Amino acid sequence: MLEYVYLILAAVLSFIISANNSANSVGTLYGSRMTRYTTAALYSGFFIALGTVLEGWKMGNAIGGGIVESPLTLSMALMVLLTTAILMLLFTLLSIPLSSSQIMVGSIVGVGIATGLFINLSFVSLVGISWILTFLFSMGLAYFFYALLSHFAPHMGFLFISRFYTLSLLLGCAFISYTLGANTLGLVASMNPSPLSLALVAISSILGVYFLGKRTVRTAGKRIIRLDPPRAFSAQIAGAIVVEIFTQMHFPVSVTQTIIGGIIGTGLIKGYREMNKKLLMELGISWIAAPIISLLLTLLILKVSSLP
Repeated sequence: MLEYVYLILAAVLSFIISANNSANSVGTLYGSRMTRYTTAALYSGFFIALGTVLEGWKMGNAIGGGIVESPLTLSMALMVLLTTAILMLLFTLLSIPLSSSQIMVGSIVGVGIATGLFINLSFVSLVGISWILTFLFSMGLAYFFYALLSHFAPHMGFLFISRFYTLSLLLGCAFISYTLGANTLGLVASMNPSPLSLALVAISSILGVYFLGKRTVRTAGKRIIRLDPPRAFSAQIAGAIVVEIFTQMHFPVSVTQTIIGGIIGTGLIKGYREMNKKLLMELGISWIAAPIISLLLTLLILKVSSLP
């Protein structure tokens, strides 16, 4: 019975996460006005599903033998998914892109504390450091890409540069969507890994982007800084490269942080005045609070429930 509950909850959570993280993939295409939301959502959803199926299993090493000493039991995995679903749904309705990876890591630590599992503090510390590094690396890499494009673009023909930006945005969207599936949604599927859980997570991710993603897309695509094609491409490709590198090292990282770090990096070319500093501060606070809130909520749920 718990197996079916897990699969349903994993599918629901994947739907919510994909919707919340639509800002990372669809947001750049939508914010740069290159395509309709529906087209971008289906395109992004396909590559999210592909990343989940092909590389999502790698995140299993971040849980058992990573954050905690052994794989989670089914009831433990349910607690993590339930906590993450509650918080992700809340922040999605508030139109705040939030790091689901940070929520899940905080919840896994909470489960470990409540059930007496050994928590690998060294690995948890490395995960925390990786969150900072991914933000900084994506910011620096996006700055480099945008500066490079700004230097060479004036020397290219209009037709060539127009086709280049169209292709680059499509490739960037595909790449960052793929890494979202491989890393964040892979972490969801790896709570209790099986071919069925991978398939359900993949399908739900497509539906989440399509039906619920437009709210958070407006936040990253328009409210932080106005995106044009070179900025959108630079932010996406930088974020995707960084997430893919950390995926190969089995670190659950924040796709949201890498994309927003990339957006900030492109903004630094022309200074700070264009940016919505208030929103950036809100996002920064949410990133710090996310793992703490999820840890505490997990402990609370475990205390009032009868699940081990």
